[in-house]
Amino acid sequence: MPTTVNLRKMLHRKAWEMCTPAITNTTAGSWIDSDKSDVIPLHDCAYFVSSASGIFNYNADQDAWVQLPNSGIAGAFGAGSCGEFIALGMLGGAATSTASAGTTTTLTTTRTLARSLAGCKIRVLSGTGVGYDGTIASNTTGANSTITVTTPNGVAFDATTTFEVYGGSLWFFNAGATAVGLSVYDRATNAWTAKSVTGLPTAWGTGGQLVGTPGITGVFDSGTATAGAASTITTTKNYLLNAVANHQVRITAGTGIGQVRGIASSTAGPNSVFTTATAWTVVPDATSVFAIEGNGDSLYLLGNNAVTMYSYSISANTWVTLAPTAARAASFGAGGTADWVDGVPTWSASTLSTLQITGVNKANGRYIFSLRGAASTALDLYDIALNTWVSTVAYGNATETFTTGSCSVDIDGAIFIQKEGTGRFFRFDVDRWVLEPYSTNVYPQGTTLEGDKMFVQKYKDGGTTVRILYTQHNSRADLVRMVDI
Repeated sequence: MPTTVNLRKMLHRKAWEMCTPAITNTTAGSWIDSDKSDVIPLHDCAYFVSSASGIFNYNADQDAWVQLPNSGIAGAFGAGSCGEFIALGMLGGAATSTASAGTTTTLTTTRTLARSLAGCKIRVLSGTGVGYDGTIASNTTGANSTITVTTPNGVAFDATTTFEVYGGSLWFFNAGATAVGLSVYDRATNAWTAKSVTGLPTAWGTGGQLVGTPGITGVFDSGTATAGAASTITTTKNYLLNAVANHQVRITAGTGIGQVRGIASSTAGPNSVFTTATAWTVVPDATSVFAIEGNGDSLYLLGNNAVTMYSYSISANTWVTLAPTAARAASFGAGGTADWVDGVPTWSASTLSTLQITGVNKANGRYIFSLRGAASTALDLYDIALNTWVSTVAYGNATETFTTGSCSVDIDGAIFIQKEGTGRFFRFDVDRWVLEPYSTNVYPQGTTLEGDKMFVQKYKDGGTTVRILYTQHNSRADLVRMVDI
């Protein structure tokens, strides 16, 4: 029987509830993150990182913590350390894996799985079974694990089958005065893999944000192609110039099914043409059904008391220093935030030309919203499609300033913001474009520290979805939560 939520805003005062404490948050740069995608089953994908070795997994269903392996990451943990959890798994440190054998319901892997992935998504990107999009029923653990899927494939998977598993990965960027580090923890294999920091500054501090744009969170638009060529796909869409650049296109049915490509550019409509960053293996045609998603291959790094921003390719393990058409008006300072907004219910399927304000379209997945911090009220938006900043945008109630200790988390078109160690919370309503007073957490906090301290979990029962907002106190072990209605 579905849960009935009888809470009413006018009558029900928001109440913070104490949860099982984490370890004391006494180090600048400590951060918390969780599964924003809500793709991974259960509610055990929240992580608190207090040092290179102090890394803990929180299970919301059990309200309990367990320690993870030492990351072994380079750099010196402190202000500027940050991270991101994404649903895409990194088996063996790689986003894709190739089977060694299979049947219509099993894939024998070359990976050593350490836990059950039952209920997680699996997608076949190339080889036999390309285009398969299903759910894992079970898997063996240990070397050369075998994955069993719930729905049989039309033909047997084999040694040409390349796939990705959405079992979750935690990305950890570490600050430092003379060296920095990047490592990724794969939830399925319980192992860390060091990644490249070539192209990044060797000194990093003050504050930092690592932001993913995972395609698995939802489809922004879809359609059927009218034609294709080596590196293009022609659509019936009526888009503005480059409206879907730096997103990804996935072929979900018809010719070329299963292929995913980053979009380098797109023409203005009608009949917008997408040019892909790499050529198609199988050229789409008029039978090809496509979906436009966030670019699941990208992570963005910003902070370090600078305007400079960096982009990371998960598949290539490389960094690029972005050169926006318009630079950010001022540096990202202490208490700065960054949130990729991809789920405003009332916004378009991604790319129509309706304006929210001058220079900003009502387009899910197109913008990273970033409060500038450093005791400023300023809100800047990074336009992913056009690779440009829209700085110091006007918004309702733009009077509160944010500095050291401030942090944020976004979900379903709302950005929740904690103001330093004051216990005051705000909700930025993206559709209404206003900063609203939200709640006050009256439990005492200690000295304010840099680092994200908030995450959201969803509880679903039938057609009912309840969001639960969690936050850790500054310089304390306390973890508290509140039902968001």
